Amino acid sequence: MSDMSNLAEAELAPVPAAKTNPVRSRADWDTLRADVLADPGAAHGAMAARNLHWLVPLENGQSAWLSFDGTAWTGWDATTAQPVSTDLGADFKPWARAFNDDDAPHFRWFDGARTNCAFNEIDRHVLAGHGNETAFIFEGDRWDMAQDNGRGAPVDCYGVSRRRLLLETAKCAIALKNLGLKAGDRIALNMPNIPAQLYWTEAAKRIGVLYTPVFGGFSDKTLSDRIHDAGAKIVITADGGYRMAQIVPFKTAYTDPALDNYVPVQVALELLRQRLAGDDLALTAEMAAAMAETVTATLKGEVTVERGDVMRGVGRALAELGKAGTVDSTAAARLRIAVAEALVATPPRVDAGVVARHTGQPDIVWRDRDVWSHDLTNTALAEILGLAGLASETELLALPDGDFV
Repeated sequence: MSDMSNLAEAELAPVPAAKTNPVRSRADWDTLRADVLADPGAAHGAMAARNLHWLVPLENGQSAWLSFDGTAWTGWDATTAQPVSTDLGADFKPWARAFNDDDAPHFRWFDGARTNCAFNEIDRHVLAGHGNETAFIFEGDRWDMAQDNGRGAPVDCYGVSRRRLLLETAKCAIALKNLGLKAGDRIALNMPNIPAQLYWTEAAKRIGVLYTPVFGGFSDKTLSDRIHDAGAKIVITADGGYRMAQIVPFKTAYTDPALDNYVPVQVALELLRQRLAGDDLALTAEMAAAMAETVTATLKGEVTVERGDVMRGVGRALAELGKAGTVDSTAAARLRIAVAEALVATPPRVDAGVVARHTGQPDIVWRDRDVWSHDLTNTALAEILGLAGLASETELLALPDGDFV
């Protein structure tokens, strides 16, 4: 059974009236463009003040999430979530400098200001009383041609409310913290198109964790490279996904091979140098350096490599030493075995692999690093309910929007 099978909302709020786009004509567009060219900071600053909420310290020592409604800076207290209306004037700005072009083209925007993507994308809408609105509609990849009078429809299709999105995001954020992550740490995601993908990315934004999402159609090598490039401490994946009426085993087809079959080039070269320096191999410094140089050239341009790629470089190096008469076949065999053994003992690539249950495959291969996402989020929910003094998720979801946040 899917982790998300119980997330469909029974009742959804009516669709609210859309806000009007201020650019209604070519003249409006020309005016806006001229304003941006004349003063990028002022033009974009006005949009940012109106369309985003900013974390602003107040004189009473508290902070509030504020935006400018055209006449005043209003929002919610950052601790109590109570509505706040300040006496900050229309000239107030949450930033010291809206547009910093001192090091063009490396521009900086809104120097000194603080905001949070997850708050702007989720929390503020619930605080504004829109918790029951649909945040997104999930349509699964499985298709049932018998539905809708033979026209077909997705097997799984349901709406997820803003309130539910906030709760699932909060669970995942707590789970990330419980895994030891903090602001500035990195994670990688290799998941099918399922709601859990959004929950984990929003959770990362919530606590300041950087993330790299890797498309499920990419190879295990590409995933391995991106995990290393990002410096990811954990990888979030799924047991499987649906594609073209088939189950794609994400974890076993992509994530596990990426983590188990590949080694970062820097790690491989360091292991090589350390092993070649061993007294038992009786290599001179010049011979060890020559071997390392040949292997380095073999692996040039790669981010992560299979151990066989390293051994291919070792073979080339030994062939060169053999031609020079400095290494015989017996010594070469001993060197190959020594390096191969060293490469087996590579350190773990990540601290944990988080696995979302989606397809429910019974024969999934489990590693010591692996943990089910629902185990993590269930623990997080227990923490939330304990802090709220509530007995169940149902009671939590029944709270008024402001109390819920």
